[in-house]
Amino acid sequence: MSNKQFRELVDFQKNLLALKRAPSQLNLFYHLLLTGKTMTVKEIASEIGTTEKSTERAMSKLNQKGLVERSTFREGGYTVDSKKLLGTLLLSFSELQRENSVKNR
Repeated sequence: MSNKQFRELVDFQKNLLALKRAPSQLNLFYHLLLTGKTMTVKEIASEIGTTEKSTERAMSKLNQKGLVERSTFREGGYTVDSKKLLGTLLLSFSELQRENSVKNR
């Protein structure tokens, strides 16, 4: 993994962990992730029961943070990069293992 890729995963991890302070964004992120689909703001708002305006604001913030991406093949669609998320989870797991091994010495 290159240094750039590693830094991107660390940034993704930090932004993901910061979502606990933004429950509406966290809810939208989880919904989009768990559906596994590329969805428009209108579809997300309809399924979650929020307004399109509030959903658009939250999705825009998630996009700025790099947690969701605009779809290149679906107009107005958003998606979660599951490979980036998996990489972030593996990074977190590695950090926990390292911390535990240091504590157990």
